[in-house]
Amino acid sequence: MKIIIKIIFTLIFVHCLLLTANAQWFTQQSGTTDPLYDIEFINKNTGWCCGAGGYIIKTTNGGNNWIRQGSGVAFESLFGIHPVDSNIVYAVGFFRTVVKTTDGGEHWIKVESGMQGDGRYTCLFFINQNTGWIGNFGPGYGVRKTTDGGKTIFSNPFLGYPEDLYFKDSQNGIGVGGSAQIFRTSNGGQNWSIDFLAGSGDFYRVSFINGNTGFTASDRAVYKTTNFGINWDSVGNIPAIVISIGFSTLKTGYAGTAYSILKSIDGGKSWVPQVSTGVIYDLFSENDSIVWGCGNGGRIWHTKNGGISSVNNNSMISNENFNLSQNYPNPFNITTVFKFQIKNNGVYKLEIYNSIGQKLKKIFENNFLRGNYEVLFDATNLSSGIYNYKLTGDNNSQTKKFVLIK
Repeated sequence: MKIIIKIIFTLIFVHCLLLTANAQWFTQQSGTTDPLYDIEFINKNTGWCCGAGGYIIKTTNGGNNWIRQGSGVAFESLFGIHPVDSNIVYAVGFFRTVVKTTDGGEHWIKVESGMQGDGRYTCLFFINQNTGWIGNFGPGYGVRKTTDGGKTIFSNPFLGYPEDLYFKDSQNGIGVGGSAQIFRTSNGGQNWSIDFLAGSGDFYRVSFINGNTGFTASDRAVYKTTNFGINWDSVGNIPAIVISIGFSTLKTGYAGTAYSILKSIDGGKSWVPQVSTGVIYDLFSENDSIVWGCGNGGRIWHTKNGGISSVNNNSMISNENFNLSQNYPNPFNITTVFKFQIKNNGVYKLEIYNSIGQKLKKIFENNFLRGNYEVLFDATNLSSGIYNYKLTGDNNSQTKKFVLIK
């Protein structure tokens, strides 16, 4: 009988604490415990974040301090925020709410506000201080547009609505939405084409690294375009439902799920979990190393070194490029954790063998960055016995035994 092993490739909470202590990813104080939905920066120091209850915060020192802004201007949840420059910032949310600042957030005004039943604005994108587009969920749906800084907002209704928007100029824009829909316009939003890219799942975010190349992800699948959305190719998969995605270069990207942040260094083909977080609604990548994420519980996650944890080698000298630890617990009944330490970036694989040396399963073969990792292994479909697990990379390998007792 063919043996099927269910693999859960994620980071557990204990590892989250370990990586935080090692300064791989750490949290920044937002001043709220309510959800934060969108985070955007204009450079590595200055950025804004918005969330439930009309909450808006700003940092000018890379998130070392976040200061609340616009208190009392909006009480509706804000789902999208977009800084045009250091002075002009827009945010949108429930009941077709639009708020704006023209002095970096010292003062905010409510540009538009509807009533209960008017739906919500889901996202926005502005190419300058006057011209921008807003995703509209509710009566009319589609995308709305302003060319005078929000004084007048025109409706461009169609069946569907984007969860995220990106425009490369005044004419060409891309939106992504539920049911894995791609929305595209080439005439400034007067008309939109709709394509259903995937069989299932939803697109919540789109990330472009230049005027042609961008990424999005749905129910575990990652897609890439090199011609500004005319064609999309499946380039990889993530072992979770993707809620946010952010690429900084052609090779390096980050993904947020309901549980963790993952990283790819091969253009989205393979992904490595980095830290357990809870829901990550949005990610912003300043570059390959400096990244922010925001999510539930008012948490803002940040890394300054691309999520690579520090490694203490004071107690061990080795010529090998990695170290495989004994699994825990061992013996175990259903699940156990494999821990390993990568000392040199490279391709590594982890495999399971039975007691007579027959390979049963390859758990992964991926690119890994220097750091500490954990894999939660589910052996539901294995019978009781003694097994070996083997980590291989750069012409070296390490093998250890585990005992399964049911």
